[in-house]
Amino acid sequence: MKSYRIILSAIGILCASWWSLPAAGIDKISFPPHTFSLPEGYALKPVAAPPLVQRPIHMYFDEGGALYVTDSSGNSQKAPVQLKTPSHRILRLVDRDGDGVFDHSTVFAENVPFPEGILVYEGAVYVGAPPHIWKFTDKDGDHVADERVSWFNGGSIGGCGNDMHGPYLAPDGYFYWCKGGFQEQSLRLGNGQRHMGRAAHIFRAKPDGSGLEVVITGGMNNPVGLAFSETGERFLSGTFFDLSRPGRRDGILHAVYGGMYGRKNDRVLAQHPHTGDLLPILAQTGPSAPSGILMPRSDALGVKGDLLCADFNLRRISRHKLSRSGSSYAVETDTFLESDQTDFHPTDVIEDADGSLLVADTGSWYHICCPTSKLSKPRILGAIYRIQKTDATAPVDPRGHKLDWDKPSIRYLSDKRPIVVRRAIEALAKEENVDALRTAKASLPATWALHRIPGTAARKAIRERLIAGTSDVRAAAIHSIGLWRDARAVAELIDTLTADDAKLRRLAAMALGRIGDKRAVRALAKAGAKELDPFLKHAITYALFEIGDNGSIPEGHPLGKQLRRMEELAQRDPAPHSRPEIQWPEVANPDPKTLASQQARLKELSKYLPKGNPKRGKELYNNVAKSMCILCHQKGELGAHFGPDLTKIGAIRSKRDLLEAIVYPSASIARYYEWVKVRTKEGETSGLLLKDGVDNLILTPGPGVEQPVPLEEIKEAKYSNISLMPQVFDGLLKPEEIADLIAYLSQAK
Repeated sequence: MKSYRIILSAIGILCASWWSLPAAGIDKISFPPHTFSLPEGYALKPVAAPPLVQRPIHMYFDEGGALYVTDSSGNSQKAPVQLKTPSHRILRLVDRDGDGVFDHSTVFAENVPFPEGILVYEGAVYVGAPPHIWKFTDKDGDHVADERVSWFNGGSIGGCGNDMHGPYLAPDGYFYWCKGGFQEQSLRLGNGQRHMGRAAHIFRAKPDGSGLEVVITGGMNNPVGLAFSETGERFLSGTFFDLSRPGRRDGILHAVYGGMYGRKNDRVLAQHPHTGDLLPILAQTGPSAPSGILMPRSDALGVKGDLLCADFNLRRISRHKLSRSGSSYAVETDTFLESDQTDFHPTDVIEDADGSLLVADTGSWYHICCPTSKLSKPRILGAIYRIQKTDATAPVDPRGHKLDWDKPSIRYLSDKRPIVVRRAIEALAKEENVDALRTAKASLPATWALHRIPGTAARKAIRERLIAGTSDVRAAAIHSIGLWRDARAVAELIDTLTADDAKLRRLAAMALGRIGDKRAVRALAKAGAKELDPFLKHAITYALFEIGDNGSIPEGHPLGKQLRRMEELAQRDPAPHSRPEIQWPEVANPDPKTLASQQARLKELSKYLPKGNPKRGKELYNNVAKSMCILCHQKGELGAHFGPDLTKIGAIRSKRDLLEAIVYPSASIARYYEWVKVRTKEGETSGLLLKDGVDNLILTPGPGVEQPVPLEEIKEAKYSNISLMPQVFDGLLKPEEIADLIAYLSQAK
């Protein structure tokens, strides 16, 4: 352990959060050079560091307690390049002496393309690496993968690799994964229909790959992490969810079936029928770049039912406390774990069998479509940490290894160990156990076990829970009925449309739409005529659309107009105009002499940073003639929306990064602020991509200027690797003035 701490002392950590931990009741824990903050009563310790891991990304435990970790090689080239020259790996970590610290590491698989998720299920390891979900299998028991096959192929891979995140295992037993990136995919769904589109989606399928279907649709470019409640509700983390106001960008949303979410993106969303306005975001997190997200099952840390999210850009694990709001949820957000350093990039947070949490810090290797320093190229590695209560004691048999899994008992469903319950759900999901599961005291896990069992007896047992269960049990039962499309539950679902619980009404509408029985149209129309929250209104509208008998909806019905729009869109040519993909520029290797000169100049200018004065910096920022900042940048409500939003720039960029961005702006260009050069039939034009419309690409060559380019006229489009910000400020401004400006921007959190 001592050697790990020596190695950890060389590990850095990222930027400042605008949501801070409360001043009182906070503990500081130091692992030099890092100081972590977390609530009083919690302890933190490193449990794996180099050489056991190098750059951990995502983690998952197998039934035996071995931790499988996707470990980066440090390759930060564009994803298509990495697909051709895969260099990452999957590690298997073991804690052999049971002290909570991993002491043994082996390579389970090598030469893995850019890994963006991991799941261990029934002895196989599944890793999302665009465009595939790979299935790795160890056939001879030596803990090395002997076979790898493509479990799913999305068929698309963009430069940023946003096409694939996952897979994730839900309580319903399905695999879920996320698609982003706006590359077109053409997939055959489980119902035989062809799905085509560029939009972001959550997909799901059974573990054998059957039953593929779309869960939600979005205009965001990078849906990333999924967490699930015990009743089957889904929560999605990701980037570019909402750009409607300064300071907004990333977030967490409640991912309801059939929902359409931001950001507003006409080109990719236009071909998908939607129920009205984009559904609202649950939590706005600014430029946080959320990654892994978790809803703990254990209450060992007092966070059961909350959402914990790894915020890559904000050196923190954020905590989101959920409360019911109509048929959905409201949230209060604070910070659970935070670092004071600048190179800590948390990518995942998972729950161990004892209820403690593991946090993966991947280090500073990642620069794919990420505007951090390109010149310094830090080689800081990562580590894995454990969060637990300060008074925690070592649990006895936390994974239930001593239980008789050859003859699993129904009592296992009532066990206080969540991992035992999860394993029991799978083990007991057999037809001969239906009667015992119907009378099990642990009704909710028994419902999920029944859900996994095919046949009429299990379906009947689920329908019984819809009528007589608690609210949570009824919710899980409705979720199951919807997945199975159990038409024998229609009458009970129609009755549920008048339940006091708005969440149950929403779920009942969802299930009725999936079943498609026209007997439900009248009841759904009646429910839809009332004042509804956005999620309940969506569920009823989407159910009526799926059933398809909307001729019986009166002309003046509140949902009638939208339903007709959806029907028209479903019958329309989904892609009237297409355009060539915007190509990434060639990677330019900087001249060594130029690079050395730039690094020397940055080092010289860095000496002025400690003396920067934010008050003087504010005056300089607002001085148009001197700095020109507000001519292009928006900060709060002031300035022009042309260059990157600076409202919370201090939360995601260090002073060193800001210095580099001002002096050498082409070294780190923010996503969606790349200059685009377009060649048409008439010639060439260029500008920032303001809007990617259905028929036009709208460029802006300057603040307040819009230049539409018809898609049908575009021959070629390509990003530039030269920033729109001129490289002139190291000369226009004195070094002291640059330091003042950075001091002011660093306070923007």
